[in-house]
Amino acid sequence: MIKAQIDPELLEKASEIFAELGLPVEIAINVFLTKAIQAQGFPFPVALEGDSRYTAQEAARISNAEITEAIQHLVEQNLPFSEINNLTQLTYCQTTFGLSFPVLKLAKSSRPEDVRLAVKDAKGRNRYSTSKIAQRDGCSYVICTQWTDRHRPAFVRWQQTFGDSECA
Repeated sequence: MIKAQIDPELLEKASEIFAELGLPVEIAINVFLTKAIQAQGFPFPVALEGDSRYTAQEAARISNAEITEAIQHLVEQNLPFSEINNLTQLTYCQTTFGLSFPVLKLAKSSRPEDVRLAVKDAKGRNRYSTSKIAQRDGCSYVICTQWTDRHRPAFVRWQQTFGDSECA
């Protein structure tokens, strides 16, 4: 365990934000450290002249179809296998995006009948795309379509860490 000096005002402001997300600040710090290890550096772009409004503006414009396409592209091209695995884990997706479903779900195959089975949740509701199937190394993944306005900024931040700007 490490003791750290944190500016009390900064901690209070951050705690309010994380409370709105349903996260204790300790978990948020652990998420940051985990992402830093995965990214082998800061898990977000670091620049001297940045505009934090860019992410919010970009998030407001991105559609579910664009998110689905971006995820498909990343899975099929260059997303690390560790991150593909993370995207199949509910806890990771809740913490990272605030979603109630994993971003990716493994389908038995890309055959329509297997896809139709994979897109349903436990209550039989479609939660995943039936038309955009991400394929990588013989595995077929259906992609979550349950993105709302409150999830979009988290997706854009994640995409800045793992993606490229041409996806969105």
